[in-house]
Amino acid sequence: GSLLATDPAGAFRAAMVGVNEEMHAAPAVDDSMSGTTAVAALVAGGALHVANVGDSRAVAGVWRDGRVAAEELSWDQTPFRADERARVKACGARVMSVEQVEGVRDPDAEGWLADEGDPPRVWARDGLYPGTAFTRSLGDLAAEGVGVIADPEVKTVEITPAHLFFVVASDGVFEFLSSQEVVDMVAMHQDPRDACAAIAAESYKLWLEHENRTDDITIIIVHIRDAQNVLQGVTKRTPAAPGRR
Repeated sequence: GSLLATDPAGAFRAAMVGVNEEMHAAPAVDDSMSGTTAVAALVAGGALHVANVGDSRAVAGVWRDGRVAAEELSWDQTPFRADERARVKACGARVMSVEQVEGVRDPDAEGWLADEGDPPRVWARDGLYPGTAFTRSLGDLAAEGVGVIADPEVKTVEITPAHLFFVVASDGVFEFLSSQEVVDMVAMHQDPRDACAAIAAESYKLWLEHENRTDDITIIIVHIRDAQNVLQGVTKRTPAAPGRR
């Protein structure tokens, strides 16, 4: 508790790494090829501290130039990022999409597009595992040997009067919705429960339009202060999918 107050980043790192080790050690948990992303937010002393492991995401809604703008509070840790790609490769990983593994595409090509085909994945040098589309996680013991680690990246932002709310959500939300689109949908609803329902419904609909499956869709919305006066001035438009609980 005291570490959280004096050194939030250090506390987050100790917690994430500790949970990862506990997952490996737990006899009832086989985390060799299974794990989870994690993103956590702490509001303390006028600041917002966000720790991220994997490709879930945190984003703030900030009033700027007459509209609510998205401010990224975390950076997705995936092989799309050149720095993360270099880090896992230095640990012995191969980085390829499924198409490259199957020989449909040049295995050395690196021009992956975020909205096109299978994403780049992390593979062991000697086998077709673990195939993770993220470069950090909790659990995933088999992937740890090729650099898929549990160390979080921590970002701290000062909360200003323009900070209206923040959103913490899993990658199933952000697969087909941008941070700005999510922030726009939050701004349409005074009750964050309605916004959660609308974003979850829209995410679900988009998954089924693009794939024959859905990924994890989890969303938390926190209003930083009573921002209703500002939000009442935001143009109300009907969301593409009605909110369903």
